[in-house]
Amino acid sequence: MLKVIDVDFVSGHTLALTFNDGYQGHADLSVYFTKAPFSEVKDFKRFSLTADGSLNWSGKELSAATLRDITKGSQTPSVELSFNVQEMEAVIKQASWESMMEGRPDILQAAIRAYVEQFGHSQVIAKAGIKSRTSAYRSLKPETAPNFGTLVQLGHAVIELAKDQLSVSKLPHR
Repeated sequence: MLKVIDVDFVSGHTLALTFNDGYQGHADLSVYFTKAPFSEVKDFKRFSLTADGSLNWSGKELSAATLRDITKGSQTPSVELSFNVQEMEAVIKQASWESMMEGRPDILQAAIRAYVEQFGHSQVIAKAGIKSRTSAYRSLKPETAPNFGTLVQLGHAVIELAKDQLSVSKLPHR
């Protein structure tokens, strides 16, 4: 299923989007935000990334498929997304900063959720050493107030998993 896994505000009504299949690009949503129901949105920057990989503005949602249709960009290999540890760290740091500056934990939650989905919930939860699967799932669910401690554990786990996979891929083949 196609999902948006990373999103950044560019300017105006333009967003930089990354999809779970490796497609990346810019989507100009101006056309949508000049008509109802999106014309009612007061702050374009206040969106959330849903569990199904769509974007939501206070109940007004654009699916990943719709966003993909209007995104102008290019395909990048999925492996590149999985193994760029420095980029993962930078995204999580930036999301943490934006979460604190805007008082919106959902920003950090969405960034970490995207990486958790790349590795799989079970693997990340095990790596994080989280005893309660329910707590981990709840912390990643868009409509909940996440536990910051759990988000930190999950963020650390995805970075460690990426490092582990990178070091395995660098081993000489026999």
